[in-house]
Amino acid sequence: MKHKQRFLATMLTLGLSMSAQASTVVTFEDISPNDLADGYGGISGWSALGGTGIGDKAFGGNGHYTFWGNEGMLSFDHAPVVFQGTYYKAFPLQQDYQSPLTAIELWYQGNRVSSFQYSGAPLQSMAWLGSGYAGLVDHVYFRGGLTGFSIDDLIYNTVSSVPLPASWALFAGGAALLGFARRRIVPAFQDRENENYR
Repeated sequence: MKHKQRFLATMLTLGLSMSAQASTVVTFEDISPNDLADGYGGISGWSALGGTGIGDKAFGGNGHYTFWGNEGMLSFDHAPVVFQGTYYKAFPLQQDYQSPLTAIELWYQGNRVSSFQYSGAPLQSMAWLGSGYAGLVDHVYFRGGLTGFSIDDLIYNTVSSVPLPASWALFAGGAALLGFARRRIVPAFQDRENENYR
């Protein structure tokens, strides 16, 4: 029984180490307004969001600078990643600000895998939009209000290694063979021990 528990613990540790993650926080504080380019924060497609740029605190960010844009798709340079969330604000949502807006969509391998909404008042500062999605992502699509949106402190985790299904199958097959071989060796060893005591 102890050996089975050790084996399961080893498998769990191996699985966790193979999916270890490192966090990236995109703050926009370390660049000047004219220096935003593809690759900043490990993300490309900034210019594709239309009318994009770096704004100051008037846009509702947490620091001196915040990002603002209209609508569009960003891609992660070191995909896949796990998207944690971002501070977000739409300008304006609607005249009455009653209906929620689908603000962010998460995409992986050409499929939309998750989306989340924003509903905020005109004078509110940015709201944290946590994704609540732990799956893999390679693109994120931002939608704004009539005059765009702003984001700050975008957080994602880079997955250091994603095992392929074939690798898992090979590993599982090897583990099963080791277990089978051990079951055959132990009884044979016990038989020899019993003979020595006769």
